[in-house]
Amino acid sequence: MEEKLTKAQIKEQRKQERQEWEAKMAKEQQMKGLKKLGIWIGALAIVAVSVWGLVALVNAPTTPTSPTMTAPALNNTDITTGSKNAKVVLTEYADFQCPACAAYHPLINQLMKDYDGKVLFVYRFFPLTTIHKNAMVSAEAGYAAQLQGKFWQMDDLLFNNQSTWAEMTDPTNVFVGYAKDLGMDTAKFTVDMQAQSTKDFITKEQDAGTAVGINSTPTFFINGKSIQNPQSYDAFKQHIQDALDSAK
Repeated sequence: MEEKLTKAQIKEQRKQERQEWEAKMAKEQQMKGLKKLGIWIGALAIVAVSVWGLVALVNAPTTPTSPTMTAPALNNTDITTGSKNAKVVLTEYADFQCPACAAYHPLINQLMKDYDGKVLFVYRFFPLTTIHKNAMVSAEAGYAAQLQGKFWQMDDLLFNNQSTWAEMTDPTNVFVGYAKDLGMDTAKFTVDMQAQSTKDFITKEQDAGTAVGINSTPTFFINGKSIQNPQSYDAFKQHIQDALDSAK
């Protein structure tokens, strides 16, 4: 015999069903909230890792394969700044589009101020054309500026504004603009940038570096001997100071 529910029982049953439904909906909303939170946490983690990776790239650049390389001898075509009679010669093989080189640029400038008259700095071209599409054209801009006695001013502009031109299809007009800002003859600058002799000079320096084992930028030498890339300004200063102390 089928049992029938009283009105009170039906009312109580509907109340329980409603409470169960509300509890189920609350749980579903909670799960959705946790899922969204997980997505945000995951996204933030990815961003954090990416930022850390960029910092690591700039502040911990690659070092030469061999820590005992000897730099090609100085010659009268080298691009230099500082005292010709300095007891310490700091040589850098660099690429204007290299982020690590740009990170070291202000350190080099500060070293030259702190050791004014005590260090000769030599810049040598090593454009990494296989990974930096504007490595060669920026090197050509640097050398064209050198031919008008403005290399170090162009050096500052290229490194300080690297993020502006690095990914351009053709940054030539930007570089001509820099030349104009520096008071250079822009017509001569443009011709010199495109000259075969400019490309030959850059390639010759790079080939000489490759011949002694250089395969990354920046690569530094002190008095002709390669060093591991310093991880801080104080560490870089210590290298210079040690070399000065040894030369006494």
